[in-house]
Amino acid sequence: MSYSIKNNWDGLASSLSKIWDLSVPKTAMVITDENIAPLYLADVHTVLANSTIWHIQHCIIPSGETAKNFNTYTNVLQAMYNAGLDRSSVVVALGGGIVSDVAGFAAATFMRGIDYINIPTTLLAMTDSAIGGKTGIDFLGEKNLIGAFHQPRLIYSNIAVLSSLPKNDYISGLAEVIKYGIIKDVALLEFLNENISKVLICDEATLLHIIKSSCDIKTEIVTQDEKDNDLRQILNFGHTFGHAIETLMDFKLPHGHCVSIGMVCALRYSVAKLNLPQDDADFVIDIIRKYGLPISSNLSPQQIYQQMKRDKKAQSGKLTIIATSKLGTAQIVKNPDEKGVIQCI
Repeated sequence: MSYSIKNNWDGLASSLSKIWDLSVPKTAMVITDENIAPLYLADVHTVLANSTIWHIQHCIIPSGETAKNFNTYTNVLQAMYNAGLDRSSVVVALGGGIVSDVAGFAAATFMRGIDYINIPTTLLAMTDSAIGGKTGIDFLGEKNLIGAFHQPRLIYSNIAVLSSLPKNDYISGLAEVIKYGIIKDVALLEFLNENISKVLICDEATLLHIIKSSCDIKTEIVTQDEKDNDLRQILNFGHTFGHAIETLMDFKLPHGHCVSIGMVCALRYSVAKLNLPQDDADFVIDIIRKYGLPISSNLSPQQIYQQMKRDKKAQSGKLTIIATSKLGTAQIVKNPDEKGVIQCI
């Protein structure tokens, strides 16, 4: 897996040429959603068509979390089959995390696995979901219950596309960046705190810094634990709480907003159980507030806790959560006491 961060499409062909001989014919299927297709499908199609002798096809799926289902997945497989994709073909996921999850899962399972690349179009995808090879769909109301680990050959981020991102979606992606600071890089937290205005206006140099920092951190962790058996679990800081909130709210609140609430819960747990200094927790919560992310929900603590017990990483009904005793580090807490978890919610 390699990644490239630019502020245009110009580097896409050269990035591809480092992986494949672009003069050798193959079929590429660009999978995107109905919101992204009118904005960037033509640009990506033109770059691929002008730079390769590949046969370029596309498939457009519905947008939104509700599209991550078996029906969408099978429709994508049907489109891949109809387009004549074979084991030498390439899937191009153009969009946010939902597109990369579905397209990546289709690539992982079509003919037992073919190559794919991610071209993320949201800040959340550029900093998190496009990286690491987790693919899948929701099932029976549970998030990402069915999926596969399948690494993209390339991640190409064009930060210019973020200017078209709705503000709420842009801010949602910042939750994942804050998470990286909490678990691995205090300097990133301080950078976020000192450059709020630049981050919020999508200053190019500032964006390049926070996206590259996020990619470096996640790549380092995934390289050590690709299949999520141990270390990689620290990337779920705030997510066990956040996924429960996301599911209970029927995915109406953006992922990053749910994670930000979850991170506040995890910070409170860390103060109560791992002796994280209250000032450190307050410092992070203040950053979360400054970026306009929520720190609480109207759901009952018991309701959230019961949903958390259905998390994929729960074993025999026993939870695993991620906490921190010191900013820049993270700990895996298995079977945390119910009372302590509910109190922190």
